[in-house]
Amino acid sequence: MAQARSRLSGGERAVIVVSLVLVAAFAVLLSLRLTGNADPGPASATTAPPATSGPAATATAGKEATEPAGEDLSEVSWDFVSPTGNIACAVDAERALCGIASFEYADQIPAAVVQACDGTVGHFLQVTAEGSSLVCDTSGEALTIDAAGVPALGYGQEESAEGFTCASAETGMSCRHDQSGYSFSVRRAAYDLA
Repeated sequence: MAQARSRLSGGERAVIVVSLVLVAAFAVLLSLRLTGNADPGPASATTAPPATSGPAATATAGKEATEPAGEDLSEVSWDFVSPTGNIACAVDAERALCGIASFEYADQIPAAVVQACDGTVGHFLQVTAEGSSLVCDTSGEALTIDAAGVPALGYGQEESAEGFTCASAETGMSCRHDQSGYSFSVRRAAYDLA
């Protein structure tokens, strides 16, 4: 009995090899996206010096995105401040936004974020249902926090409002979107977006 043997042509083999490589690449990219390790930069921290050039942008966790414009944050009304008065936060239905007057992590902010901002980056962080990010401030004013009449959120205390929870600790302030789990933390020496 003769055996019928089917052979693949060179072109068919090439198609199979290319398909396998594409599937493997897709699996790796999907894995990186789901684990949040798509950025080859420093783990958990994305930061750089305050900048003054280019269109505004945001370094974002959860969603790698560049936002088309910054915003004038000179008129933010704070809901609470840290016990030191260096960090203040405002919470509304769209986001939890914190400002930090004095920080030392400017060299950790990605250069692309700095260059894309037509203002300064580093003083403001936000978390929304879509992710957490640095916010480009286009006010042209240095951030000063006037804590007069603003309640202090003591160390170990939390404030929950509008679907967000912010916590004060001796190591800084953190805020998260309760439903999505996106968050940020900030202190004088560093910040984290998650």
